[in-house]
Amino acid sequence: METFSYRTTARFWQRVATTNPADCWEWLGSRRGDSYGQVYANGRHIAAHRLAHYLTTLTWPEVVRHKCDNRVCCNPHHLEGGTQSDNMQDVVQRGRHYHANKTRCPHGHDYTEDNTYLRPNGSRECRTCRRQRKRDTHNMALPPMQGPCHNLCAGVPNTDTPLP
Repeated sequence: METFSYRTTARFWQRVATTNPADCWEWLGSRRGDSYGQVYANGRHIAAHRLAHYLTTLTWPEVVRHKCDNRVCCNPHHLEGGTQSDNMQDVVQRGRHYHANKTRCPHGHDYTEDNTYLRPNGSRECRTCRRQRKRDTHNMALPPMQGPCHNLCAGVPNTDTPLP
C-alpha cells in the first residue's frame, strides 16, 4: 500500500472544487495534454482522478473510469475502478470511439444493419466492399509461367496432352 503524507493529501484536496456530493468536483490544478488533471506526488506525476480514487479506496485499479464522463472530475462517487476493456466499452457506449462513430465505409457505402458485417474480433466491415474484395481475389489472374522451373517442365505431359 502506497502512502501519501498529510501535506500531499491536503494540497491535493485544496485543488479540488468540492461542492454538492452529487455534482462533479473539478480539478483546479495543472492538466495534461489530454485534459486530465495531474498532480506531482511521491516523486512522480499522477492523474488527479486516479489519486482521488486511491485516497478514498486505497486501491490502484488498472483503470479509473469516470461515470460522469468528465475528465477533470475528482468526486469519488463518480469514479470506479475497472479494466482497459471496461473503459473501451464505455467509450463505445458513450459515442466517443472514433471508428464506432463512422457512418460510411472508406468507399462511401453506408454502414446499415444489412450492409455491415461484424467480424469475430468485434470490428465491422462493409458487406458491399467485402463481396467485391472476395470477387477480386477469386478472379485474380495467375502470373504467366516463366523462369527456370517452367522451362524444365516444358516437355512434361499434363492433363491437356492427348494420350498416344
